[in-house]
This record gives sequence, C-alpha cells and structure tokens, in this order.
Amino acid sequence: MKTLVKNESFFLKKFIEILDQGRIPLEIIDTSGNRYSTAREDIQYRIHIKDQKFFHALISPNAFSLGEAYIKGYFDISGSIKELYELVCTQLLHKNQRKNLIQFFARFFTHPKLKEKENIEYHYNIPSEFYRLFLGKTMGYTCGYYTDENTDMDDAQIEKMDIICRKLRLKPDEALLDIGCGWGNFAVYAAKKYGVNVTGITLSSEQKAYAESWVAREGLSRKIKIKIQNYRDLGSENFDKISCIGMSEHVGKNNMAVFFQTVYRSLRKGGLFMQHTITTHQKTKKGYENAFLNKYMFPGGELMFEHDLVELASSSGFELLTAENFRTHYIKTLNDWVMRMEAQKDQLLKIISDKVFRIYHIFFIGSLVSFREKEISLFQNLFYKTDHKTISTDNFISLYSKNETRIA
Repeated sequence: MKTLVKNESFFLKKFIEILDQGRIPLEIIDTSGNRYSTAREDIQYRIHIKDQKFFHALISPNAFSLGEAYIKGYFDISGSIKELYELVCTQLLHKNQRKNLIQFFARFFTHPKLKEKENIEYHYNIPSEFYRLFLGKTMGYTCGYYTDENTDMDDAQIEKMDIICRKLRLKPDEALLDIGCGWGNFAVYAAKKYGVNVTGITLSSEQKAYAESWVAREGLSRKIKIKIQNYRDLGSENFDKISCIGMSEHVGKNNMAVFFQTVYRSLRKGGLFMQHTITTHQKTKKGYENAFLNKYMFPGGELMFEHDLVELASSSGFELLTAENFRTHYIKTLNDWVMRMEAQKDQLLKIISDKVFRIYHIFFIGSLVSFREKEISLFQNLFYKTDHKTISTDNFISLYSKNETRIA
C-alpha cells in the first residue's frame, strides 16, 4: 500500500487522462486535498477520495473495481452520480471480468436448491420497509408500463399488472400460479380484479410474511396462498395459468430447460404462461462474468438471449403467442427508483447501512444505462400449452385486431 500511496499522483493523472478523452468536466480531490481536473472551469462533478484504498481501483479501473470502491465508501461524488455514470460508462465501465476460479469450482459441490434459496434470501430478506420507500404502494419490483410521459410510477406498475392479466385471459376462479411472487402485489391484484385463485411461491421468508399480511388485510386469504417453495418442487398440481414476473433471471442458463419443462408439466393443456424477464443482447466471453452483479446484487443471477429463451420453451412443448419488448419502460422505471432512493435517502439509512444503500443505488443507475444503451431489454413472452383437440383461434387474436378487447 505504501508504494501505491507514493504513486497517488501518477494514478490520478492517468485516470484524468482517460476521463478527459470523453471531455468530462470533473475534478478529483485526493486525501491530501490536492486537486486534479479535466477542465479549468465549469466543473460539474467532483470525486472526493476518502480512503487511500481507492487507489487499488485505479490499477485497472472498471465497473467492478470502481463500483466496489464506491459501495465501501472509499470516495464520494458531488453532482449527479447518475449523470456521471452515464458519461464515464463508455470509457471505464467494462462490466465483465474473469470468473473467480474458487467460486467457479464451488458450484459443482453445492446443491442447487440450497444455493438458490441462499441467493434469493441474500437479496430479498432486507426489511420490506426499505423496498416500500422507493417502490411505492404497489411494491412492484419489476418493469412498469408507462402509457405516456406523465404516467407516475404507481400507475405504471398497475398498468403492467393489468396487461399481464389480460394477456393471460384470466377468468374468475381459474387457478393461477405466480412463480417468484415477490411481495404479493400481482397475486393480490389478479385475485381482486379478475377473481382468480392464486398460489404464489417464493424462497424469501421476508417476502412471504409481507405478502401474507397484505393478503389478510385485503380479505383474500381464501383466494390466495403464499408458499416457501422452489419451482422444482411443484409436484403434480396443475394450474390454468402461470406467471413468472421478474424471477427467471435467477434461474440461470444451465437450469432454464428444467425450468420450462417444470412449468409446462404444471400447466393444464390449453393453458397460458407469461414470462416477464430481462434479456441480454451481449455475448459474455467464456470464463468471464459481471463480477459486481454476482458478488453484490444478484448472486447466481444470469441473463439470456431472447431467442434462446424462446427456443428452450419451444423444446419443452410451448408455442410462443406474443413477445413484446418493454426496454424503454424499464429506463423510466429505474429512473423513478433512483429518484425515490435519493429523495428518501435519510429514511432509508435508518433501515439499512450506507453500504447497502450504495449497492442498490449504483446498481439501478448501471442498469438504467444498460437499458438505454440497448445492452439489455425486458421481454414479455406469452406461451401456450397447445391443445390439439381444441382447434380455436381464441388465444391467437392479434393485439391489433378490432375484436381484441382483453389486451388492446
């Protein structure tokens, strides 16, 4: 470390050179108060170095090293962090790094169901009040749907849930399975508005407790059951419709074929399955990973290409009815979350640590930029378990048909 400290000036000058290529109006203030700038005036952003460990991040600056330095509090930023992230992402924020070999080999000796529960609890077993402060009254922790520029976050989440209900053609007293039911928002909405009987499954005890409390307050205990259950353990029970809203990102490439096969087996013939999921447009080099995402935000999470998802679903017996890309809606959703987090920061820090706040804050900003740069998208895929005995066009009505009243 002493060697690094002696070379603070060298590292900072090199760092400034990289940033100056993008003409970013930024100033860095080191631990001794020395200033390094990319411009003489109109400085809009300042990085205040608080700990000399920050210089480890400058040896090979990327999304992981700088992100980790930020969440550990090695530096602070004056000015909009979101704007600065957007400016430096093309110069510095390479998201994928080489996989940790110990973690790579450890996965061969870990039971997948136990690991999945551990991964989900890591992210979701944070007090529900933390999420409520920035997710709002719907507790919707996935992409909303903004009907116009004036749509607020809560209305966008309600519109998203209604779109899914209409796409699934939900009818009173049908049996709906919601895989990864989250805080229970979709289960409550579908039961209240469409009269279905819902079974919601999650691996998070915090989510189950919150969802059950919500169900009880709404007087829907006879309509909704919330379980701690892995999708692999669904057994022989069958459902008319199945939804999976923002959970299949946790499944992973190696398990996705089994996931689709399990969903197909659990769905009655002629039933519909809605998969609402983030997809990627970028191929990850073999032996590389998004280290920040895997270590700090979604351990075990993995994004897939849309065409690979459709192919695996088809191989399991499903027929694709519709696929819609809501990428720009997720940009708006994430922007709302970031703004709410920043506005509610003092309240949030009474519930969680500064480190946890920084993890979520920088992750949402990074995700917003990834959606904006078209590196990732959000697809709603509607799949049909074909019933050859019933030759009907009922599930094949175009969204643009004048006869379609359930979706359009």
